[in-house]
Amino acid sequence: MPVHVAVRWHALFFDEERSGCIVAQTILPWIPYFGHVLGYIKHGDDYFSDLCDKTSLPTFNIGMASVNISLITPKMFKHLPKVHHLGLAPLVLEMFRRSLGLGKNSCDLLSEKDDHAKFFCKEVSRLFREELGPAQQVRKHALKIDEYICSHIAKGNDITAMDLEDWVFKCLVGSLGKALWGGEKGPFADDNFIKQLRIFLLNIQNLNNPVTLMIDKKVLHARQYVRQGFESFSFEEFRAAQGSGDQEDNLLDNVRQLCLQHGASTEGWTDYQMLLITGLAPNIMAASTWLMHHLLADPALQTSVREQLYRFVEASPDSIDLSQVSDACPLLAATWHEVLRFHGSFTLGRYVHQDTTLAGKYLLKKGTYALTPIRPHHRDARTWGPNPDEFHPERFLGSDGKINEARRRHLRVYGTFGLLCPGRFLAVHMAMALAVRMLLAFEYYALDGPHVIPQEAKDSVAGLATPAWDVKVGVRKPPINYDHVKFIFKAGLDTRIQE
Repeated sequence: MPVHVAVRWHALFFDEERSGCIVAQTILPWIPYFGHVLGYIKHGDDYFSDLCDKTSLPTFNIGMASVNISLITPKMFKHLPKVHHLGLAPLVLEMFRRSLGLGKNSCDLLSEKDDHAKFFCKEVSRLFREELGPAQQVRKHALKIDEYICSHIAKGNDITAMDLEDWVFKCLVGSLGKALWGGEKGPFADDNFIKQLRIFLLNIQNLNNPVTLMIDKKVLHARQYVRQGFESFSFEEFRAAQGSGDQEDNLLDNVRQLCLQHGASTEGWTDYQMLLITGLAPNIMAASTWLMHHLLADPALQTSVREQLYRFVEASPDSIDLSQVSDACPLLAATWHEVLRFHGSFTLGRYVHQDTTLAGKYLLKKGTYALTPIRPHHRDARTWGPNPDEFHPERFLGSDGKINEARRRHLRVYGTFGLLCPGRFLAVHMAMALAVRMLLAFEYYALDGPHVIPQEAKDSVAGLATPAWDVKVGVRKPPINYDHVKFIFKAGLDTRIQE
């Protein structure tokens, strides 16, 4: 449901024209200075979305304490890739400086205030595109992560129930962490580290509170435990333990070398590990959890998804091509897309380094943050058909039962400002690997009446909202054992899933 927004209009139309540019209207809150801050704290990204829903303006300005924001509505999405002088790192810094406890050196590099810092951030972006974009790299990471997923599932073969979000977190984030941070010799081999990491990541917004005394001590302890875990992990010791044999390239090691090469302090390396796990883990974990919730809430949907998956596996009993899931199991892919649309209610943004224009005429002032909520777009009936506020995976299927590619391309979860998220290829193949493994390993059912999907938490700082509470669900082994099935990538990557 839309949230109530108490605002007053500063002017009827646009405030002024400056050097041929239109300066957008400012929306003031009823409570001066802090009103928009309080609205965001209470309603999260829905607050920004509701502001956009209540106006026909293409862009407008708000102030959140000392932070100036230009909110850009979906009708202007097509112009965003052409806007110049924007940067992502300063926005990341604003969002996570306090919650992650970033040091001065890290803050200086992320600020992009000088050419050196800007070059560093561009190099980091380039490295992630090179490490996470090419098919061979995604294949390497996805198969390594799948090994740990299988190991985690095997340890729980005898379980009869699970706390769904907690289990997905331990399995998926734990597997991702082991693949990047030294396997069984790294911090993710510590069960308590994963437990504390979950507490930390689910409380990022709470950690942004400037009054430390108002932050739960359990949350502060979790952050400190995670930082210490990263600090104690030594690449030198890990490399030495591998021996003198063939040591494969490691994404984290490459990021570390790049950071040190461009002036990141050795002591500050923990900051970048904190940023990396914060960027990699929460969205894929949340989306995978929502996927399972919706399958549980709709037994007929879960049955249909399973039927397609079983046919896919039985056609090639020893191995399945992970890149062909979208073709072989279109209903599973459609459910994934619908999860991203339905729960993709967050806000994307950039920092404005210099005065620039949107669509060649609307002024974006230097020092502001250009933000664009994507919920209004993802709930627009003109794009998604009838009942956009309801969950219907079939909206992504064509009359032939295959994925409707034209509709899928309207998803905006991977970016609107030109370059898309470099980790989208790995994220989707990770999610499909986990979904297939979970569906082959267990059957899922509600323990007490129909499964009720949790509400979305309102305190997510970036990306998909997480469930507001966890739910215990029943599990049992399916009639046929598919533990032996392996994943391969015969056809490269399924780039249609994540464009």
